[in-house]
Amino acid sequence: MQSLVIDRVRAYALPLLVLIVTWAIIASSTPTFRGEASVFSVLEGFPLLGLIALGLAITIIAGELDLSVGSMAALAGVIAVKAGELGLLGAIGVAVAVGATIGAAQGWIIARLAINSLVLTIGTLILLRGAAHLASDNAPSQLADFTVSDPLIERYGIFSPSSITALAVFAVLGLFLAYTRYGREIYAIGGAREEARAAGVPRSRPMVLAFALSGACAALAGALASLKGGSAAPQNYEDMLLAGAAAALIGGISLYGGRGTVLHVVLGVAVLSAVAAGLAARGSDASVTQLVTGALLITVVATEFIAARLSRRARLRREAARHEPARSPPAPT
Repeated sequence: MQSLVIDRVRAYALPLLVLIVTWAIIASSTPTFRGEASVFSVLEGFPLLGLIALGLAITIIAGELDLSVGSMAALAGVIAVKAGELGLLGAIGVAVAVGATIGAAQGWIIARLAINSLVLTIGTLILLRGAAHLASDNAPSQLADFTVSDPLIERYGIFSPSSITALAVFAVLGLFLAYTRYGREIYAIGGAREEARAAGVPRSRPMVLAFALSGACAALAGALASLKGGSAAPQNYEDMLLAGAAAALIGGISLYGGRGTVLHVVLGVAVLSAVAAGLAARGSDASVTQLVTGALLITVVATEFIAARLSRRARLRREAARHEPARSPPAPT
């Protein structure tokens, strides 16, 4: 029991350490990045970056990668703004339904036809971006009634309606992945696909679920951001794929599939949100944020690689010592 607790704590140690160090450095060098305002700024990264990273992480856990999330968010933003006459919840609901449907179709095609997800989602990345341009007539779309977005600009202490929604989605999907049969199937096909199928895990269902959730999360992110701003443009969110992937990897999601939790994504998103908010408070350019994000990602990946190598060597030495035959005492003279 004690070793299980230690292993679980160790799994989050590196991203948690990165978050603490990053926050401390930014807070000490940026007087405006302190107190309630700093926490609010970090939490505001969850509705867009966080939801996209969460959807990406689910497909990575399933052993695949959804490259279409940025285009999905842009298309969903246009759809939500165009559907503004349905009200806030109606517009968001339509956008999320479209995203989930497209995502489920991608997952079904990948599973049934055994197509590499990178190849397929590169195609849908381009396809959905084109659909966003067509849906918006190649021009920014604006809400006909800006009062629709009024609830999204309210603030409740360190929370906003958008961040509350995003955190609720994180909680629900965290429970889904950890405690449901369908969530365990997603982990199974990502960790050992052939063994999972031999054990009776369905071929299509986990993949359809993983990509449907990715599409729904990206659509929700695009809809919330676009409705809050009152407009949507087809070229929006082009850089969110790389930012979301960086957040998932910094948080500790394994590119090999089958490993990682929603809490890992939370930590990774918090790190990148703190970097973005802190540098924005200092008046730094977006290029500086990209530079710091890249440096953080390389540092975390390199540290995890070195730690894994050292752990493997130590384990091999222990096993060799355990199997080494005991030396007999010297014979008496």
